[in-house]
Amino acid sequence: MLTADFKIAFASGESTRIVVGPGALAQVPDLCKELGLTGTAGLLCDARLLDLHRPALRALESFGPFIARTVLETKKTLAEVEAICEALSSRGLARDGFVIAAGGGVLTDLGGLAAALYLRGVPWVSLPTTLLAQVDAGLGGKTGANLRSGKNLVGAFHQPRLVVCDPTLLATLPVRERWSGLAEIVKCALIAPEQSAAGEPLLERCERDLEKAAAGDPGALGPLIEASVRIKARLVAADEREGGQRAFLNFGHTVGHALEAATQYARFTHGEAVALGMRGAIFLSHAQGLLTPAEAARALALVMRLRVEPDRRLERDQLNAALEALGRDKKVRAGKVRFVLLEGLGKPRLQEVEPALCAQAVAAALS
Repeated sequence: MLTADFKIAFASGESTRIVVGPGALAQVPDLCKELGLTGTAGLLCDARLLDLHRPALRALESFGPFIARTVLETKKTLAEVEAICEALSSRGLARDGFVIAAGGGVLTDLGGLAAALYLRGVPWVSLPTTLLAQVDAGLGGKTGANLRSGKNLVGAFHQPRLVVCDPTLLATLPVRERWSGLAEIVKCALIAPEQSAAGEPLLERCERDLEKAAAGDPGALGPLIEASVRIKARLVAADEREGGQRAFLNFGHTVGHALEAATQYARFTHGEAVALGMRGAIFLSHAQGLLTPAEAARALALVMRLRVEPDRRLERDQLNAALEALGRDKKVRAGKVRFVLLEGLGKPRLQEVEPALCAQAVAAALS
């Protein structure tokens, strides 16, 4: 039974249909036909996903053979995008064709970027298969690849025609990956006042069910996914190109991306880096007088429950690299770094922060 089926429209004229629910993957062929996606499809799939979920993916075989890719954060490069485009070309994908990207956030980012570039743009379908991708990377049309100097420094806005999130695929996720996805859900809970389908504020539901969701309890995970998807959809629909409120989704990401870059994307999962980044952002929000002590304590208590497995200590050169990465961030303006801070729970704001305070935010993240 589907828990969500709705469409978001953009000022550009593009639209995305979003479907969430157990077994939704089996409906993808019919959903594509309903959207007029009937040309040749390039079916891009994470090779690990094929090993784990081939029976569940059987419905996709009607689109043709899989283009299997082994994708890691360290392979989120333009070279990988080129390889994907070569594979699409070898399949004879024409202008009436489309791309289907089934996998985690790295693959959906790469697949979406390949779709944006191949033949100067073909439609694409996002099938996020990890918790992190279902509540974050799989929706919103921000495709990208990394450079050695930073994360997602090249990319394109290219909205998927369809996003399908099937929670049954999450049962085989390692616990660490579920915690990684929960960091993005907690982020949504802290920046938005929305309620879950059950009518309970997402923040309160996270405070009650966080550990149950990390353990894979579908009754705990389902409402968290549904509410988070709706929050992101609302912000993306209102601000497709991140000129304003869509930037609120970067809460915790400014320091988080710097920590990922400083450790060569090899130590922390994305969610772990965001969890640490939220600690820094909460510190700044309180230091700037935006959060009361009680609000800061409540937000930090929830964020501190997010499990971060690796050692948080950085060598001096890594710490310097993190601060340098902050200085190169896309959000730098006139020497200051633009952070998403909280002026109340569920009330984000954008604020320019001096470099000295940025160093304190990194220290708070790692404490």
